[in-house]
Amino acid sequence: MAVGEYGNAVGVVVVEWRSVAYHRAAAARARRLMAEATTRWLREYLARSVAGHEQIAAAIERTSDLDAA
Repeated sequence: MAVGEYGNAVGVVVVEWRSVAYHRAAAARARRLMAEATTRWLREYLARSVAGHEQIAAAIERTSDLDAA
């Protein structure tokens, strides 16, 4: 498990404890939604979501690799 940080609507950081699989699945869901998004704002929001989930998943994997070594 690892920590992901998300800012909410008022700028408060919320800490999420999730697995790599969770973040990869969330990125895949956001990509599917992005393909059907009709507004520029929504496409940009989903693109940021994909990038964030992928970044967190990569960080979890790096941490897991260091722990295994």
